[in-house]
Amino acid sequence: MKLLHLLALALLASLLLAACSDTGNVANDAKSAQRLLPNLASYTASDVDTTLDGAFAAVGGASLLSGQVGITAVIAKAEQILQCFQDRGALAAKFYRQSDSTLTAPKIGGAMVLNQSRVNQEILNCMLGGQEGQASAQSFSIEPCASAGTFDYEGDMISYFYVGSHSDVCAVFQLHFDNLAGEAQEAATATPSQ
Repeated sequence: MKLLHLLALALLASLLLAACSDTGNVANDAKSAQRLLPNLASYTASDVDTTLDGAFAAVGGASLLSGQVGITAVIAKAEQILQCFQDRGALAAKFYRQSDSTLTAPKIGGAMVLNQSRVNQEILNCMLGGQEGQASAQSFSIEPCASAGTFDYEGDMISYFYVGSHSDVCAVFQLHFDNLAGEAQEAATATPSQ
């Protein structure tokens, strides 16, 4: 019986060591979530990464000041896991603002890409510590929109989500993801030339 326990423990240890191995996934390779975010011509974009850091710091600092060390530890771990997923190209998000938007009703949006294949590959690694101008009548018209979807991109299942303040912001996001899905589908169905 003792031998069986030792074998089970050795198997568990080898699985954990294998799970913590380097997968080679990085944030700037061709199938990373960061590379699949839209690059919009007339929009400025900022990574959500710094916003998450600031939000976690604010909530974590408040928890620490109020003596709730447990909450601070959970928040720090959540930040570490998200950062690990971002560093390995499994998760990426950006906020967008149209460059010529007015201050009264700016055209803004956000998009997030999740490479589900990488999340599955990296889950154990990351969990275990891997780590302005004049206002016009149009500017007052806000038409919130949001959508989400999935598509296969070179063998990886990609999920995306976006939200915008105006329908044309969402239309640009959707066009980007439709183009990516179309390119991936064309590449998958193309036969090698002989």
